[in-house]
Formats: sequence, C-alpha cells, structure tokens
Amino acid sequence: MGRRTTYTPGMPCWVDLTTTDVEDATRFYGAVLDWTVREAPAINYTFFERESATVAGLHALTDEQREQGMPPSWSMYVHTDDAEATVARAAQLGATVMSEPFAIPGAGRMGVIADPQGGVILLWEPAEFAGAALVNAIGAWAWDDLQTTDPEGAAPFYEALFGWATAEVPGSGGVYRSIAHQGRTIGGIMRAQREIAQPYWTVYFGVADVDAALERVTAEGGRMLVAPMAVPSGRFAVALDPQGAVFCLVDGEFDD
Repeated sequence: MGRRTTYTPGMPCWVDLTTTDVEDATRFYGAVLDWTVREAPAINYTFFERESATVAGLHALTDEQREQGMPPSWSMYVHTDDAEATVARAAQLGATVMSEPFAIPGAGRMGVIADPQGGVILLWEPAEFAGAALVNAIGAWAWDDLQTTDPEGAAPFYEALFGWATAEVPGSGGVYRSIAHQGRTIGGIMRAQREIAQPYWTVYFGVADVDAALERVTAEGGRMLVAPMAVPSGRFAVALDPQGAVFCLVDGEFDD
C-alpha cells in the first residue's frame, strides 16, 4: 500500500464525489469499501477514511450546479505548486477555465479547467491539506482513466501541462494509452467504447475481489455497468452508485 504525506507537481493527489444525497452516498461507500467518515462542517465537506487515513472526499451539489443539470460524479485533482500559473498555462494550451483559483480555508487553493476536448480536471495547490494519505491499496483510490473518443488528440495537452508521458499500450489496438509521471505509471487514456457527451475522468478503487465488491454494490443500491474484465495487474469492473455517479473497482497488484 502507499502512504502519502506530499505530492509533486503534476501528480494526481485527490479524488472526491459531488452528489445529490450526502447521507446515502456515505452509507453506500462505507458499506462497499469499508470507509468511515469525518465531517468538516466549516467547509461543508466530508472526508472518507480507511485505516485512520484520509482516502477521498464528498460534498453536495450546489443549487447552481443542480440548476445547470450537473450529474453526481467523481473528480480527480492534480497537484500544482502555483494554481494561478497552471490555470494560465492550461488556457494557453487550449483549455477552458471553469473556475479561477480560489482558497478553501485551512486546506489550500483549487482551480477547475476543462481540457480542449471538454474533460474536466481540478488543480490543487496545497496548504495544510496535501491530498490522499493512503492510495494504491484495498479500500483506497488506485488509478484514473480519461475516457475520450480521441486519445491521440487528448494526450498532447496533458503532456504539455503536467509533464506526463503517454504511450499506446502494445496489443490494445489503439484503445488504451498509459500515463506516466516521473517514471511512475499513474493512469491511462481510454478510447470510449460508446458515444459520450464529453470526455471524463474515471476513478478506480482497490478491492480484494471485484466479484465480491460488486455483490456489495448491488446489495447497497448501486449497479454494475461493465462486468469484470482482466488486465495485466488483475481485474476491473465499472459500477454506478445509487445517485448515478460512475466509479471503477480493481483488484490484483497495486503499486506502492
């Protein structure tokens, strides 16, 4: 398993869920992934924890987001030492700035961008809060994929913005590109196998056994979207929580 106290620029550092029903979402993920919760009422935020370590976050959709029709979803944050500079650089590379950096008291600063194809990603400049304290373990965040109809077109933006290295995975038939940062494989870019309104990032959580985890998903009111599939490190499946947010489950070998 990987314990973390700091992250380097360009490294994914946090994931959180925006949902329509905080109470039911905490119940669901607690049952599926054995998470406990720690409330942060000062910022209207909930932290998920596993083995006394912070693993993910949760907050409610705002009234404005609901009016705009924003669905429940998981988001990925990438570490930056300078949120303003990274947002400016993203704009130069063709991104849409959805939110200029703003402060979250007692935690850090965040900005929101959409890549040139429309995939939304969050930027995190830490102060007191660095990000997930436990990753790449059972019950923790373990991987991220960008779903897009044009992986080749998406890759150059992220390479230029974060210094990521992407490469087509041999044998994938152009469907999958790996993402590496500072020599560590951290995620992938997948060619969407169905029509999608816009690209989006998916988050993966480690489990001991995908089949058993999917049984918990259905028992707690979620459902399976994609049946378990084999990958070199193990197996993964795609699921939907009771509020409609997509997430993935993966078992097998995890990086440290």
